[in-house]
Amino acid sequence: MTEDNNWDEDLEEDAAIARVFQHLKIHKQHTGESGRNSGVPQSNERVDFVALPCGHRMPADYVVAWFKYYLKQETEFSCPRVHVQGKSCSKNLSYQDMCWLIPLTDKQREFLEENLAALVARRLFDFKACPGCQSHVERRDRGNLCVHCTICTANLKRNYYFCWNCRREWKGPANNGVRCDNDGCGQRVRTSDPLVPCKPEFKKKMLQEMGDDIYPLKDKSQDRKRLALLINNVDFKNLNYRTGADKDELSMEVLLKGLGYTVITLRDLSAQGMHAAMRDFAQREEHDKSDSCFVVLMSHGDAKGICGVFDSFEDEDEEDIFQAEEIFNCLNTPNCAGLKDKPKIILIQSCRGGKEGSVIVQDAVSRRNRAKEHIEKEFCCLRSCTPDTVSYRDKEKGSDFIQDTVEIFNQHAHQDDIEELFRKVIKKFKESHPDQLPCKERITLSKKFYLFPGL
Repeated sequence: MTEDNNWDEDLEEDAAIARVFQHLKIHKQHTGESGRNSGVPQSNERVDFVALPCGHRMPADYVVAWFKYYLKQETEFSCPRVHVQGKSCSKNLSYQDMCWLIPLTDKQREFLEENLAALVARRLFDFKACPGCQSHVERRDRGNLCVHCTICTANLKRNYYFCWNCRREWKGPANNGVRCDNDGCGQRVRTSDPLVPCKPEFKKKMLQEMGDDIYPLKDKSQDRKRLALLINNVDFKNLNYRTGADKDELSMEVLLKGLGYTVITLRDLSAQGMHAAMRDFAQREEHDKSDSCFVVLMSHGDAKGICGVFDSFEDEDEEDIFQAEEIFNCLNTPNCAGLKDKPKIILIQSCRGGKEGSVIVQDAVSRRNRAKEHIEKEFCCLRSCTPDTVSYRDKEKGSDFIQDTVEIFNQHAHQDDIEELFRKVIKKFKESHPDQLPCKERITLSKKFYLFPGL
């Protein structure tokens, strides 16, 4: 990190790090010859469930995934357990508590501590990335938008200043600047949004023409609480690292946020962790004020199901496999009252076997029983491939399924319903990807579901 005033960088950096770790209450603890803390679980120990200070027991990997999510949201970590009434436990848990409860790997510790330090640094200091060299520069005078970068100054052999507001090289007087002379400085710069917004006239027309044949949607407001759950398994104990999955995660997050959903992203879960995530997601109180939900699951998989990050357990016959059936069970009428009669959209990116892709045509028989409440209804699921076949992922671009789905939604969600969007995804694969074909499953939508992005 550089700064716009000259000072002893090494001494200041040491002092900054000390303040960060004091704020986090993270201290180096005495270790024995093994280099591990006495009483702390070893990183090679298997701990299925942990009991949090609040008394709730849950999979250890699920707790770590939530800790990472809270770090990303820059909020304090609390117990993620959701009661049947829809209320979260919300009992706070510190990083030190987690270290004593869970055998974190060195990779997990490094990730968490680096991100914790960066989070606190952002709160303690006023710094941004220099547009010239991308080094982090601290602004010492918060009343001056003109900031000096010492690295660019040395590289360019001239004084280099940039505007704290628009993050471009400074134009205009450099002393006590409150506004630079760059065009548009002080105005909000809008980046291009790939999601085509829906026109209010179209929404009004569809609601009038289709009447009861379209799902009622809540208008965009503070009262609407749409939720989406995104599970992305990337780093496995025994299987290959899912290189490129970061691109899928980012693309899907941007899409879902653009559609008005608050996205809960959890990474690297076991089958037990995925089940806990689905169970808690189903009980969230936000569903009462929502009109729909999305569940996106990305992982390795085979004919048996969707792989958890452990894949298999040493010295045991048990495999770490999550069944897609559990998604439907957790979100069905008896188990998720908040989403009763509301569309539940499921996207699953995973292999389902090792065979080359082929088109499979299945007849669906509709069963109706109006005398009772249907256990499973209002679902629409699109899987990345047909049964027993593989699903492809590019290490640089991400998976064909996620990237093409996001592209179709961005271009057509403003005018097409969800099943038409899925049809267009399948059509694109049929035309462009001969070795893989997505598959719609367990569709129980009784009406048209339009997303009306932006409204």
